[in-house]
Amino acid sequence: MRRFQPLQHVVGMLVFLLQASPVYAAIATPAEIAMLPAYCDIKIGSRNQATENYWVQQMGRENWTPLNHYCTGLLAMNRYYGQSRYEQRRTLSGAIWDFDYVLKYTRPDFYLRADFHYNRGKALLLQGKEGPAVGDFQKALELSPGMPSASIELAELYKKRGKKQLALATLKTAVERFPTNKGLRRRYQELGGDLASIPATPPATPAAVKETQAPAVGSGNANDVAPAKSEPDPAVVQSKPEVIDQKIGNETNPWCRFCPDPPAPTSEKQ
Repeated sequence: MRRFQPLQHVVGMLVFLLQASPVYAAIATPAEIAMLPAYCDIKIGSRNQATENYWVQQMGRENWTPLNHYCTGLLAMNRYYGQSRYEQRRTLSGAIWDFDYVLKYTRPDFYLRADFHYNRGKALLLQGKEGPAVGDFQKALELSPGMPSASIELAELYKKRGKKQLALATLKTAVERFPTNKGLRRRYQELGGDLASIPATPPATPAAVKETQAPAVGSGNANDVAPAKSEPDPAVVQSKPEVIDQKIGNETNPWCRFCPDPPAPTSEKQ
């Protein structure tokens, strides 16, 4: 009978997973899949493999393979709010297990790890585990400085613990990096922060140049590449003819826009 123990162990683990998280027991609906990142449709939705190569190239095979656990973790978090208290406990445990899994099996430099930590922090916070949640929010901000969602959650925990100045400092750093984020600005002001010293708009030129030179880090979200990013290029192109026209006008004839510099005086006299 001892030779059957490995099989029994596998069956036991499957039963545990089914009991630990209702996500595994219920197939995600199209509406639920639509609320998740686009790559989750390939992982736990329609499983259409037509665009899988794109995501593998963006993320790397090592990061792509375990990503289905992140999708089921997000699915669990979305289902949490419509469940009974008993189901919520199981859902949170399953979500944390999923987030633990992707943090264990993806590369340390994977660009989604800040999101992994943030969502695990949210699940821990819903479990009432504020200390570990603080650690996850701090790690998310370490990986993605100023991350608005993590900044707000961390500031709320600091405030709850009587560390108002630390909460303000966290929000100020985030507002400086994302000055147009209304949620950050409102919460910073509600805590007594002075918005007058922080510009209402981010520095346009450096940010635009940086984004057009290195467009997407590979998140695959449509919002990563905004139409506004193409605006600096026409501006640069338009500025060049103005400089050339002024130079020609000064040296030859201010009314001749297309005369070449050296022969311009001779040709116009003729």
